[in-house]
Amino acid sequence: MSVINPAASVVEIRGAVKHYRAPEGHLVRALDGLDLSVGANEFVTLLGPSGCGKTTLLRTISGFEQLDDGELLIQGRPMNRVPPHLRPVHTVFQSYALFPHMSIGDNVGYALDVRGVGKSEKRQRVGQALELVGLAGMERRKPGQLSGGQQQRVALARAIVDRPALLLLDEPLSALDRQLRQAMQRELKNLQHELGIAFVFVTHDQEEALTMSDRIVVLNGGHIQQIGAPADIYHRPANAFVAGFIGESNLFEARVVGLRDGITELSDSQGDLLRVRHPGLALGQQVQLMLRPEQFHLQCPGEGFAALEGQLEQLLFIGRDFELLLRTRNGRMVKAVLRDAAQHGVQGLRPGDSLQLWYGLEAAHLIPGGA
Repeated sequence: MSVINPAASVVEIRGAVKHYRAPEGHLVRALDGLDLSVGANEFVTLLGPSGCGKTTLLRTISGFEQLDDGELLIQGRPMNRVPPHLRPVHTVFQSYALFPHMSIGDNVGYALDVRGVGKSEKRQRVGQALELVGLAGMERRKPGQLSGGQQQRVALARAIVDRPALLLLDEPLSALDRQLRQAMQRELKNLQHELGIAFVFVTHDQEEALTMSDRIVVLNGGHIQQIGAPADIYHRPANAFVAGFIGESNLFEARVVGLRDGITELSDSQGDLLRVRHPGLALGQQVQLMLRPEQFHLQCPGEGFAALEGQLEQLLFIGRDFELLLRTRNGRMVKAVLRDAAQHGVQGLRPGDSLQLWYGLEAAHLIPGGA
């Protein structure tokens, strides 16, 4: 499923299997024959619900967990039995795990002390690492004298000072408030490009994954559901799980009931009629379609659009956007998100009003293997 050339891969995982024994006594496969490549200078995010295997996968790369089966290579070298401290990898955890009694400089340089790096080189490399994360000149401060965001930067500096081939990040921003988290997202992405090394990032935040990643790996039940660029994952989900997990979506189970003039007519499971432009469908075929909430319009933009009709169930203002819930004539709830620019047509609406939501005939995504 990976598009990365294995010859250029920093990490290559083949047929990874990892079991855990549940409290009830049975075995649970956290990783079930998983394959993944991570390329040089690539930002890859592992994304999925709790228990999907993303943290287990990260821990097997770092060496804190051992695979039950399969092969792990880092820079082309087998790593299955190599202990964590001998792998060219560092991990940044959600908890910063800084030594409170040590200065920032000593915290950052701890790994260099362990490796026996001389004082002069250590001082230089600690200074460079702190400068990269925007903390130059703070070597003598203690962790307790820094804000949460600054402590996170110290943890990053400590992870990069030893110049690893790969940096693993296990939900490192989840403890930060929203504004600081967004600022740190930008800094992390810039830092990754400056360092020129691969990042493997674990998060439960979909927006974070879509914003920061070169590729997203969507996991569920120990299996990879889809690997791709953020835009591909969002607009062209590989299956119903990805469509439902990434962002918000309206999913329609439907049957083809008409084909004419290049337009396909479908009747969904509740009897509502959909019109789309999807060549290759046949009469009677069962399909599954996805329409994202932001693909709807309150007024028809022109030719090539169709409408869903019903009554307005709910109208919410959510910052820049308006969120609408439409109850179709057959009782289906459809969510639409309209940009603030459409407010002149939205503010006069009231629950119970008759409404049409317009969508492009080519906007609906056909879920592969759906229905």
